[in-house]
Amino acid sequence: MKKPKKNFSASESQKTFAKQPTQSWGSTFFTKQNLFIIVIVFISYGAALMNDYALDDFIVLVKNSYVQSGFAGIGKILGQDTFAGMTEGNIMVLAGGRYRPLSLVTFAIEHQLFGNSPFLSHCINLLLYAFSGIVLFRLLKRVLINNDSLSICITLLFMALPIHSEAIINIKARDDIMCFLFFLLSLDYLFIYQQSHKKSHIGWSYVFFFFSLLSKETAITFVAIIPLTLYFFTSQPFQKIGKSLFPYFLISLFFITLRYLATKNNSGTISNDLFNNPFMLMNTTQHYATVFLSWLIYLRLTFLPIHLSYDYNFNQIPATDFGDWRVMLSITIHVVMLAAALLLLKRKSFYSFGILFYFITFSILSNLFFSIGAPLAERFMYIPSLGICIVVVKLFFDASEILSRSVSEKTLSNIGYCLLGAVIVLSCYRNIVRCFDWKDNHTLFIADVKSVPQNSKANLNAGLSYTEMAKDLKSPVKEQMLDSAKKYLLKGIEIYPKFSDGYLNMGVIYSWLNNFDSAEVWWNRARSVNPNNNTLKEYDKVLATYYYQRGLKKGTEKNYDDCINDLLRAYKYDSFNADITYNLGGVYFTVNDLVNAKLFFEKTLQINPANQQAASGLQVVNQRMAKTPIGN
Repeated sequence: MKKPKKNFSASESQKTFAKQPTQSWGSTFFTKQNLFIIVIVFISYGAALMNDYALDDFIVLVKNSYVQSGFAGIGKILGQDTFAGMTEGNIMVLAGGRYRPLSLVTFAIEHQLFGNSPFLSHCINLLLYAFSGIVLFRLLKRVLINNDSLSICITLLFMALPIHSEAIINIKARDDIMCFLFFLLSLDYLFIYQQSHKKSHIGWSYVFFFFSLLSKETAITFVAIIPLTLYFFTSQPFQKIGKSLFPYFLISLFFITLRYLATKNNSGTISNDLFNNPFMLMNTTQHYATVFLSWLIYLRLTFLPIHLSYDYNFNQIPATDFGDWRVMLSITIHVVMLAAALLLLKRKSFYSFGILFYFITFSILSNLFFSIGAPLAERFMYIPSLGICIVVVKLFFDASEILSRSVSEKTLSNIGYCLLGAVIVLSCYRNIVRCFDWKDNHTLFIADVKSVPQNSKANLNAGLSYTEMAKDLKSPVKEQMLDSAKKYLLKGIEIYPKFSDGYLNMGVIYSWLNNFDSAEVWWNRARSVNPNNNTLKEYDKVLATYYYQRGLKKGTEKNYDDCINDLLRAYKYDSFNADITYNLGGVYFTVNDLVNAKLFFEKTLQINPANQQAASGLQVVNQRMAKTPIGN
């Protein structure tokens, strides 16, 4: 492992650019380093090629009407909110809307040409990820003056990080991959322009920057990364850097205008759903203390990715305050990092660049300035983690340089490669395991609930998965599956008693066990929590059918009191069912309750005026009532 140069001065960088000819992609693509990057990616994530769709893949692809329209849907994708195709109209599900059309355009093209193919979609994600690693290595070599050892170590560490697994394995997260890839290309062409001064090169830089913005709005932070990179790795004066930034600023304004036009129907009202507004139950102090705690968790997941999860919602990260030592530790770490970056800024230290890259790209996802709808998500660290990799690898190389005074360079190199190899092997293994976890929704939900046991949503999803898997099974395996489902659903309800979906699914389980009385109890609990839940209408029909059929059976057994009770319960859940009202009229007539018999025969005719049996029954009831003396 060759020792890097201690300083990466702007002047030396400028001289190198001036001396070296501009290299084409064809002449530099098939190098051993690039092939190694590709191999690492496919070893880590190749198992994902066998995976089905999971999680948000259904929102942006499988159930997105615009994507499923293929080429015909591209116009709507470009002109509306990212989730509009899922909600059958421009009805946003997230405050402020989302505008990330480019990945959806690729999904629409895939669907037009090949239909729904999870294998193809996963393969494209892996290829894009591998290509982004190649571009990253190429860019690092350029700015670090062809320091291959430092560049490849940073790249490989970045590519192997398990915290990236969600962004790579989840097809939906192609927006993250494309966002970063296009920015790397934009930055690479910007530096080629510094060397060649060809307008075509700077033109491609602008185009790729716009593509990055169209991939995901978080690319807006790159407006700050561009001048930061020029400052650190060129000797340009501030005035010239400012002029270089101006076109990127105009492109950003153009994108913001497009985004506004696409999402203007969204009022930006803060959601009252805890799972889209994770801080709604916290006061201001708790909000910010919990945010700082989440920053510490991000660092832990980056360095120690043992318990990874697709979701970290309520109440996996409980509300805390500034008396929590973990909050103070997080603040201390980040303040020290920021102070170090600022102190080393004037010296153009690579440490300073890495730390500032981390803070700038993480800022928009940190929940510090505005809520982004989730307390924490692994994919949010996809781009910021590059800054961490830069700092870690640079520390390692600097430590190696100090140790080289007492240890031979060859021995040090062997130790270094062994350590790097061990990290990559362990990371690849963790990524392979995550591929199997992400096989489909069932495997993901059941695997990850063990990592986030205090997450109400994760427990609900695990319970739902066990319920769905039990659907076509036979006893006793079915009962065992449903017992597992009840365990997780009850845990989810215990964590968040206002989670109506937990009650709904408990009702489903009891309905499958033919215990509709218990199902009714659970569904009515859901009704008390959320009376406007549209799913209740479906379950009301189920209860109405069950009690109607049971009531008819009681009637044939001449158990008229129970028959009336069951038919009234059926009527409660489906009051516009003519069969129910007619049979209620009939049984009331049988027990000589003419007033109620007339009432329900009349209701039947209101629902279905052509019902001749109800009309005949009403006629007989009226005749009998006419003959009955008043008061009898």
